[in-house]
Amino acid sequence: MKKSQNWWRLAVSLLWLALIYFQSALPAPTSQAESGGLLAVVQTVFPWMTNLLLRKIAHFTEYAVLGALFAAFFARTRNPILLKPLAFGAFAALSDETLQLFVPGRSGQLSDVWLDMAGVACGALLVWLIHKIRKH
Repeated sequence: MKKSQNWWRLAVSLLWLALIYFQSALPAPTSQAESGGLLAVVQTVFPWMTNLLLRKIAHFTEYAVLGALFAAFFARTRNPILLKPLAFGAFAALSDETLQLFVPGRSGQLSDVWLDMAGVACGALLVWLIHKIRKH
């Protein structure tokens, strides 16, 4: 793989991380309005969906994508592609929840860090498995 292709992967990863941080920097009323609008749509298909569950699914999903993007970036490194995405994902989750401590109406939650890390691990593991399958 060319270096420019790998730097492109890094750029996409960092852009996705910036999107996560942008969402975390939204004040609570704005964030609630966004998820409330999405909840109304989702409940047409899943009437049992709650705002809390939807927000937790969003946490997991956005970090699963981040884990997959980081794993794709680190796929060409010497060591396995799982440890580095997990380390970068841990930093991202911790800094994301710390950022929320300074946003009006928001709070950083340790439980969200764990949920985010589970998402990173699943996304990275999926890319790692695909990489292993394609390699053999």
